[in-house]
Amino acid sequence: MQYRQIGDTGIKVSALGHGTMRYKDKDNAAEMIHHGLQLGINYFDIGAAYSFKAFDENAEAWVGAAIADVPREDMVLSSKAQPRHGDPRVEASLGISTRDQMWQCIENALKRIGVEYLDFYQLWDMSADDHFDAACMGDDSPLAALRQAKDQGLIKHLGFTTHNPDADAVIQWLKDVPDFKFITVYYNFTDTAPEKAINYAYENGVGTCIMGPLRGGLLTGTSPAFNQALPELGDAPVQEIAIRFLLGTPAVTTVISGMNEIAHMDQNASVADLEDPMTPQQRQRFIDAFRQFSHGEPLCTGCRYCQGACPQGLPVWQMMGFYQLAEVFQVESGRRAVGRMHDSERMDPKKCTACGICVEKCPQKLPIPERMERLVELAQELHDQAEG
Repeated sequence: MQYRQIGDTGIKVSALGHGTMRYKDKDNAAEMIHHGLQLGINYFDIGAAYSFKAFDENAEAWVGAAIADVPREDMVLSSKAQPRHGDPRVEASLGISTRDQMWQCIENALKRIGVEYLDFYQLWDMSADDHFDAACMGDDSPLAALRQAKDQGLIKHLGFTTHNPDADAVIQWLKDVPDFKFITVYYNFTDTAPEKAINYAYENGVGTCIMGPLRGGLLTGTSPAFNQALPELGDAPVQEIAIRFLLGTPAVTTVISGMNEIAHMDQNASVADLEDPMTPQQRQRFIDAFRQFSHGEPLCTGCRYCQGACPQGLPVWQMMGFYQLAEVFQVESGRRAVGRMHDSERMDPKKCTACGICVEKCPQKLPIPERMERLVELAQELHDQAEG
């Protein structure tokens, strides 16, 4: 297992981190945590809302039970709470907006996990300006409690997780709150919008953890296109290439995956064991191959500027992502996803009227209506294949 330092904190974490959001049950949590420790995984991304059923029946409690006999210095532990204006669910660390609510979340986490301090505590899913306001503005904010907890030694460092694809907004938050030393962002080789923020963090002593490395399980299987671009990897599966791509990025500190199967953990860990998972030359060839595969057309970066713009209610950015996986990269899981679009209530490309509103929103002015037309054809073709 390779280890990397989180920004300028002095804390080193395994290149592969363990996300705790997909445990099947308490026993599965213990099995995965103990196996991960044997593989050298030392970073655990924890959240009370994961598998939440009751105060003592959730991922924080399950992790606490599993690590009760593990030396504290062998682990880097991070938990989180979601900032929102509205009705709080403090036991699950959701919807908090005050100092007292955050203090309750911190104390609950320490009690459930069974430790005297946390290495990191993150504001969870701070993905819009109103989330930032709920978390950080005013003397009675959750941020005020985090700072107090840090001063008392209960938390070593602060951070936040975000699905915000607006890199400039994320950078501004880092500038406004220099306390943040760790960010967790949604990034993979087909959702590259956060890249500017990741590089800014790296240049300013802030560590970056990557979530969504396999785009929710879509970046799996095989791709003839990728095998052609990187023949020396010997027909490596897409999931291996996806993690190699991330760990070959200097600005990336660690990659978390919500693993609940031993085989998946072993496969991911085998990549995190490599000193050079993807050399700069390989990475550049991989990026250059994108342009070749797309015949010079720009690719959707997943910036989501089009989100909510379609009068027909189509999730345009998601559909463009599936289009790329299926048509450009020839990823089998992407082709299956496009096949399911046929007559889909939520995602049927035939609903597109070519009004052009999404194109106006798109920074790259992608030919979205033309790609929707191709999706209609491809969805029909793949649906017929599946039926036949």
